[in-house]
Amino acid sequence: MINDTIAAISSGGKINQAISIIRVSGQDSIEIVSKIFKGKIGTNQTITYGHIFDNKTKEIIDEVLIAWFIGNKNFTGENTVEINCHGGVLVTNRILELLLANGARMALPGEFSRRSFLNGKMDLIKAEAINDLIHAKTLKQSELAIKKFDGKTSNMIKSFIDELAYLIGQMEINIDYPEYEDFENVLTKDLISRLQKLQDKLSLIIKESENSRLIFDGIKVAILGKPNVGKSSILNCLINEDKAIVTDQAGTTRDLVEASYQIDGLLFKLVDTAGIRKTNRKIEKIGIEKSFEQIEKCDVVIHVNEANTLENDYDKKVEKLAKQFNKPLIKVINKVDLLKNNKKKKNVIYVSAKNKNIDDLKEALVNIFSKNEINNEEYVVNARQLALVKKAHSSISDAIESINNGIDVDVVIIDVRQAWADLVDISGRADNELLLDEMFKNFCLGK
Repeated sequence: MINDTIAAISSGGKINQAISIIRVSGQDSIEIVSKIFKGKIGTNQTITYGHIFDNKTKEIIDEVLIAWFIGNKNFTGENTVEINCHGGVLVTNRILELLLANGARMALPGEFSRRSFLNGKMDLIKAEAINDLIHAKTLKQSELAIKKFDGKTSNMIKSFIDELAYLIGQMEINIDYPEYEDFENVLTKDLISRLQKLQDKLSLIIKESENSRLIFDGIKVAILGKPNVGKSSILNCLINEDKAIVTDQAGTTRDLVEASYQIDGLLFKLVDTAGIRKTNRKIEKIGIEKSFEQIEKCDVVIHVNEANTLENDYDKKVEKLAKQFNKPLIKVINKVDLLKNNKKKKNVIYVSAKNKNIDDLKEALVNIFSKNEINNEEYVVNARQLALVKKAHSSISDAIESINNGIDVDVVIIDVRQAWADLVDISGRADNELLLDEMFKNFCLGK
């Protein structure tokens, strides 16, 4: 499939705009474009002016600039042509149709990036960083994605792969020549030492990557409390719009209400939950159970109470579950304007859903997830990469345990090989078709 020529709209094509770009890549890309282009065929890394025409009717379709990338020193590692045309939806798609009619095939999502990987122009870490950049919703997400382009993560993973490859080689020597007992004794000590160092490094990556997940996936905030204490109003104030229904009637929120907002480059995903109280209504009971479930699923809990009210058993349960699941807890007293005697507790944020002190609540959320905690980009990996790091860490842990229990090297090597294979899959293996299909299908057309 990599021997055919592919084409897709790289930019534009769905709405009218000033300029669209159509990308063509493959061994026949120059020949195919030449069939419908009146103008000078450029040399490598040049731009030429001309017209696209229908080579059957001879009708001029558009006035264009074409960028020529001949050879393998470009993004895909093969002949590539980029047609810069006027950005009308009709004209852009007509040019694409002409390319397809003259021998090109419609590219699959992410197929240009896939070819770049298969032709050795980048590894999967950089490919996924490009996709992360395209889908970034916050400044912080885009900054971290760009920093993956510098190769630090790739070089770090490669050093782990090389270390495991060396250890596998030493173990295979021992398996092939078991009569050298002195070598086995030295190897065992060296194995444990090297594997433990590698295990420690992977543990650090897992810790840092769990933190960085908050940047890419967003920080989930569960808002809990008794009915009618102003949870929905607080959500609306945080996002500055009327997302949740607000009434004087208790128990109106039964399903989860979700909304998002950004602050200081961080994405917060808010969840307004059903009011927690004793009830005989079946539907409301289900909603309350969902409220408690959110404590385990979220990254931080906002526990809302009303001024001049005492905590009950349900309030205590919220705080107990937050502690049990090790979730940061922000205590909020709403309707501060009704507070008697102006007595305020420490470590509690006093707000009014009429927008008083809401900035204090926003600041508290940001402070919990300080930049120092989640800004170590050297170890940022996405969910796929993190899962593989965890698998490799588990295999290395099993190998260390087996060595300490006196298990033969020919058994230990199975876990070490598995760790090596998992780390190799982070950067990518060209023969792993299932992995490549799953990863690149989430890319945009034309990328």
